[in-house]
Amino acid sequence: MGERSDLEIPSGEGACAAWVYRPGAARSRPGPCIVMGHGFSLTRHDGLSAYAEQLAAAGSTVVVFDHRCLGDSPGEPRQRFRKPMQREDWRAAVRAARNLDGVDPDRIVLWGFSFGGGHAIETAVEDRRIAAVVALAPFADGLARVLATPIPTVAWILPRAIADRAGRHNLIPVTGQPGTRAAMAFPGEAEGFAAVVAPGSPWRNEISPGVFLTVGLHRPVAKAKKVTCPLWLGLGEQDITVSGKAIVRIAARASRAELHRYPYDHWQPYLGEAPERIATDQIDFLRRQGILVA
Repeated sequence: MGERSDLEIPSGEGACAAWVYRPGAARSRPGPCIVMGHGFSLTRHDGLSAYAEQLAAAGSTVVVFDHRCLGDSPGEPRQRFRKPMQREDWRAAVRAARNLDGVDPDRIVLWGFSFGGGHAIETAVEDRRIAAVVALAPFADGLARVLATPIPTVAWILPRAIADRAGRHNLIPVTGQPGTRAAMAFPGEAEGFAAVVAPGSPWRNEISPGVFLTVGLHRPVAKAKKVTCPLWLGLGEQDITVSGKAIVRIAARASRAELHRYPYDHWQPYLGEAPERIATDQIDFLRRQGILVA
């Protein structure tokens, strides 16, 4: 296994904490780098290492980062979630990856889960130098999630979201049992977070709610035709957290997409033998694209 080191990535007026995984075998020339970011509120500690280690062992440098104000990254107020800020973090991580020793700046791959998968897709639409995208259970249609959320939950979140965006920082629970007041309270979501969050993780069951004023406009699915690089999509057939229909639509609309189906819910990709199975498929995809060399 290759080495892992720390990296601070300047982003906006702050920075993102990152790990850099190096390939297990020495390379004679610059190679690919995979930029990896997590989903809504989760941190780099929460299941990403299993994927990063396998991708590094397959021959890629891997950069795993926390968004600002979350996890190990600095930023105040803590637990602030702003989509434009996180998109800026992804662009900063790409810039940092392109400047790493031993990395070919034209072989940058974006790897994202859930909300991070949506960020990865939108980043690739803007940056045509991106070599490929790997999107695992991407959150690609915020409107579908809003329409599926109970009206009392929406009514409870809305004034808190308005206050947050007006400058009155406040926090709400990320997750809870169905019927409780939380951002993500569909059946199984609280148990999913509990299973994925690692012991000692800095993850907190709190998040600023301002994003929910505009989450219905978060629709990477609408940009699918603009994704011109190879795109790997992972869909959990038991996933009720993100829209499977949106993932299927992306696969149909993006010209170079591959859709991989798994008998999982939203969280099982991080449990048991699933990371090995899924990472093997991702490595095979990147090798067939000529990005990873066997």
